[in-house]
Amino acid sequence: MNMGSLSRDVAIVGVGFSPFSRRGLDDPRKLAYLSCTGALADAGLLADDIDGMYHYRFEDDIPTHDVARMLGMSDLAVWGDLSPSTGPSGLVSATEAIMAVASGAAETVLALRCMTRSTGYAGAVSTDSAPVRGAEQYLAPYGWAGVLMGIGMRKRRRLAELGGSEEDYGHVVLNARKWAALNPQAVLREQITMDDYMNGRMIADPLRVFDCDYPVNGSVAVIVTTAERARDLQQTPVLVDAIAYSNGGNPDTRWIFGDDFLYGGAKLCSDRLWSRSQFTAADVDTAQLYDGFTYLTIAWAEALGLCGDGEFGDWIDSGKTIGPGGKMPMNTSGGHIAEGRVHGLQFLAEAVVQLRGQAGERQVPGAKVAAVTNAGGPQNVAMVVNVA
Repeated sequence: MNMGSLSRDVAIVGVGFSPFSRRGLDDPRKLAYLSCTGALADAGLLADDIDGMYHYRFEDDIPTHDVARMLGMSDLAVWGDLSPSTGPSGLVSATEAIMAVASGAAETVLALRCMTRSTGYAGAVSTDSAPVRGAEQYLAPYGWAGVLMGIGMRKRRRLAELGGSEEDYGHVVLNARKWAALNPQAVLREQITMDDYMNGRMIADPLRVFDCDYPVNGSVAVIVTTAERARDLQQTPVLVDAIAYSNGGNPDTRWIFGDDFLYGGAKLCSDRLWSRSQFTAADVDTAQLYDGFTYLTIAWAEALGLCGDGEFGDWIDSGKTIGPGGKMPMNTSGGHIAEGRVHGLQFLAEAVVQLRGQAGERQVPGAKVAAVTNAGGPQNVAMVVNVA
């Protein structure tokens, strides 16, 4: 393993989930409890075995200390409540946990993402008449109303500069539904056609409703510890080969400015990732790439080098490459688009389940190496994980 300056080998040893639902259980305490106790049981650990915890959370989601008290944990050596302004989205709870273990600051750390529809920043249109301040006062006259408009413009820019067709984005959606049909936890398991995608309601032209993730109530937890300790636990250790961040070099949290309107910081992040990894893009058996919007999934696939710039549409071969039985199975849980949006950490959990060989009907045969990414624009994080 090549973790750069990180001094101890790290493994993921437990994953846990709450149910995912559109209108079901929405109490964040219960959701967090179910995922965390599930991860502990999966690893064969007790709450007192955990000496660190990180939660990437919005303002109204359950704080780390509340989760620790609820689980009956003792004093924590490291902890953190991470937010959109202090981390590159949901996967960062796991990468912070990894760095804490690798540095020796903690021995066994739980990473959490608990999310409900009510706190999920669903991007709804607002009728608020309060004055607009800051940079937004210069954007609002042009129709700017948040990240949805920014993604719509980036999709338009990509189509104009790199070509391809809107059907390329549609295949990301259809692929998500195919995998979700094999995942009992997924919320959107029914299949749709390309005509359904193309006739989907326009959100921010050319961004369609099916290009966007599907907010749900849910929680995911993973546990990391040293690779040495992992060998004595009950699951096959999934080793952390490399991690990388990037803010794009010229970050802007509104997702509208920046130096690269096609890839954001995904290329810088990917280059950093592969420079630290013992693997290359050619070694990846399954890719779990952020799909908060289909545009970002395509950008990550190209940034990682799974295909060339602007080649995604040809590379996926009408979805055959990334679907069940394909050469590069992608987002095998259904992702945020079909399994439901629990904001990043679930991609790592799915990679772990796949590399252990525990994914049931959706299992990728012989999977040994997985690439995992989250977010985009000014918030980029990526990982390579593997089994021995």
